[in-house]
Amino acid sequence: MAKAISNNSMITFVLAVIFAIVAVANAQEMAPSPAPAAGAGFSLPTSSVVVAFSLLFSLVSLFKH
Repeated sequence: MAKAISNNSMITFVLAVIFAIVAVANAQEMAPSPAPAAGAGFSLPTSSVVVAFSLLFSLVSLFKH
């Protein structure tokens, strides 16, 4: 019984995190990017979906361990 409650709470937690990420992503508007600064170097933009998936995968693997 305790295992079922734990699984249900984990599923609820994961769904709440997903809904929160989607709500934040929908609330943002695309703004024009500023001109690059001279000598700023090279940086790769990271999508929030990639970061969210990485965080979610880490949490699931942590709870399964």
